[in-house]
Amino acid sequence: MQIGLINAYSTLNLGDAAIYSAFRKLLPQVELVACVQDKVPDPSLGINFLDQRPRDCAAYISVGGDIFNNSREWLVTKAFLLNLAELRRKPLHTILFGQSIPRSCHGLSFFLLRQCLLNLAAVCVRDLESYQKLRKAGVDARLSYDIAFVLEGSASAKETAKKILSQKAIDPAKTAVFSVRGFDSMYSHDNAQFIERMTQLSLKLQEQGYQPLILIQSRAYGADNDLDVAQAIQRGAPGTEIFDPFLDDQSVPSWQLAMALFSLVDLVIAVRFHTAVLSLAAGRVPFHLHYSNKGRDLCHRLELPGCDLSQFNPATEMPTILASSGRSFDHSTIREQVNSDFRWCLDQLPGKQLANAIAGRLA
Repeated sequence: MQIGLINAYSTLNLGDAAIYSAFRKLLPQVELVACVQDKVPDPSLGINFLDQRPRDCAAYISVGGDIFNNSREWLVTKAFLLNLAELRRKPLHTILFGQSIPRSCHGLSFFLLRQCLLNLAAVCVRDLESYQKLRKAGVDARLSYDIAFVLEGSASAKETAKKILSQKAIDPAKTAVFSVRGFDSMYSHDNAQFIERMTQLSLKLQEQGYQPLILIQSRAYGADNDLDVAQAIQRGAPGTEIFDPFLDDQSVPSWQLAMALFSLVDLVIAVRFHTAVLSLAAGRVPFHLHYSNKGRDLCHRLELPGCDLSQFNPATEMPTILASSGRSFDHSTIREQVNSDFRWCLDQLPGKQLANAIAGRLA
């Protein structure tokens, strides 16, 4: 049986890579196919990546993060329309699982998205704001969490992470990992101000005796490539190191290497959403600097330490950041809920093809 993961983006963003691997884990007995922008997609994720968008599949799952971003807010972009076309191809055999409706999707773009979602077999989102917005618009949506919560670390990834830290002469017990990102017109944050504040954070961490370590969560495209921002912070705060999990040897997935890192270090400061999710899945509570509804929701629903990125003051928040040191997190209940919600979505498909195929796995 072939299942299409539609609206996939890139394996060079470890959050998206984690999502693809999570579907692979929950659907072990089917062939998963997808199309991403990468010239050479990560082969370690267990997905058959095609040159064209999936066709003629038994069912389709709309996946990924903010794929309904619409950069021309009062109009509609071509990319947005292409994503909608994927939902319209075989709606009764299509489910949307674990996505969010971003701030930029409103007005005409949200109206068009709503029309598509009304016809799908099932819709399950990962944040309360998206859920409430869809329910108010008449979409029978379900609320869950991000699907990456079902993932687990590995011993080989931990050994690889330890080796990388050792090569950098970094003691994980005195290390603070934080993620970054670039901000473009789709976000309300000022990129230069963000770099300045994160540079201050890095300097403050050093004053507290910590080794600041920037995680490159994405090496994808445009503002979704973290390297330039990380290097700018490194120049402003000498002594800051960079951890790039996108290795030439792809035997260990990037997301798994990140989870291993989170399990080893003393502090995790999550700017990017999946830094927070994978840190929690690794059993560690992060300090979450959220900048969108998905991160804000995660912070509030799970009562995580953190604040809105626009209000972040490194000096003021440092006591709260330090108080998160070594805090553990049991995500077993969330994992069970994601499993249950996903199984419910599969049960809405005609004939229950997928549900029958994986009945033993998600029981």
